Amino acid sequence: MNLSLKIDTNRQKMISVIVITVFALLFYPIKHFGQAPTLGTASSFAIFTKTGAISNIGPTNIIGDLGTDVGAVTGFPPGNIIGQVNITNSISSQAAIDVDAAYNYLTGITCGLVIGTTMGTNQTLTPNVYCLGAASTISGNLILDGLGDPNALFIIKINGALTTSVFSNVILTNSTNVCNVYWQVDGLFSLGDYSNFKGTVIANGAINLLDSSSLDGRGLSRAGAISLSNNTITLNCTEVNLPIELLSFNSNCKDQNAVLIWSTATENNTDNFIIERSKDAIDWKNIGKVEAAGNSYTLKNYSYTDHETLAQTSYYRLKQTDLDGKFEHTFIIAFENCQKNITTLEIYPNPGNGLIKLSFEGDKETFISSAVYNSFGEKIFNSNKYETEIDLSDKSDGIYFLHFNLATDVIIKKLIIE
Repeated sequence: MNLSLKIDTNRQKMISVIVITVFALLFYPIKHFGQAPTLGTASSFAIFTKTGAISNIGPTNIIGDLGTDVGAVTGFPPGNIIGQVNITNSISSQAAIDVDAAYNYLTGITCGLVIGTTMGTNQTLTPNVYCLGAASTISGNLILDGLGDPNALFIIKINGALTTSVFSNVILTNSTNVCNVYWQVDGLFSLGDYSNFKGTVIANGAINLLDSSSLDGRGLSRAGAISLSNNTITLNCTEVNLPIELLSFNSNCKDQNAVLIWSTATENNTDNFIIERSKDAIDWKNIGKVEAAGNSYTLKNYSYTDHETLAQTSYYRLKQTDLDGKFEHTFIIAFENCQKNITTLEIYPNPGNGLIKLSFEGDKETFISSAVYNSFGEKIFNSNKYETEIDLSDKSDGIYFLHFNLATDVIIKKLIIE
């Protein structure tokens, strides 16, 4: 009898614990789990500010709506908008309310992890709510890894301005969806030249998209002007990232040619890589094609040599294409043409009467000295001044050697006086 009562008592305690746990889960504030904010009317805007003007320079292309609730819009054209423009009307008024609400909602979400204010250099973040305690920067590549979950959510809260360096990139891998990436910036958001940024930015300050930078997502401000300059801004929340994980994309010089090198970690039904080159990162030319692995779950290395490099800084990107014809461009890299590093020295007439003319192609600031030696190794001329002519007409006929000394090299030329 006592044993039966003891069992019933334990069973009741277990049921009580289960009930309490269920109620705790049901009524625990859901925002602590890091739910995405509701954007309301603001969801259709690629670019919007509650208070401030929107100005543009150059052929900026925007897919999505653009608007301001207080301010003017200038620079369209030459800019192009595929979407609606709303300036101080009922739609912009509601969007301003919704941007405020989304910003305040993000403020109330509990931090999952506090990280340093210097991001990038191939740093990888996984789904979470991240908090940064002061003004922050991104340089190089910042990788957001969705761990194979297309619903993975990233919320990055910055207690200050956010600035990205030139050619920096936010890269989404492993099923990360650009529509599930949110940035709360308590201040200025400035996207560096030729940078590629992804996600929805809700800033409590001005938004500056510098020359030739691109934004895949939204730029929303609750307190500041928006400046654009030859940008590409795309609002496409049906975007599906290609089934490829690009680890690196770099370039170097070899035999005065540009060698492009890239690596992938995984590939799924990938067809090829088209190599594109530009002189200004605006107009692109297809210069080559490299077949992809198709399906791979191991490291794959690729390379392509450009034998027709430009006589200036060149820009390169890859067009990743899968077997279904879907494609996506990688981030852009800049390449200082190998020709800029070439140093050549010509002497004439040779043979001659001793009055030697010099033609030097290279950085003259690297010049240190020039010296001439006879066939016995004796120095018969020396100068620390860069000259285009050397007078050896008073020297005997014979073979001599000119040493042209640079900071990083010594060019030796044989000359004959007769």
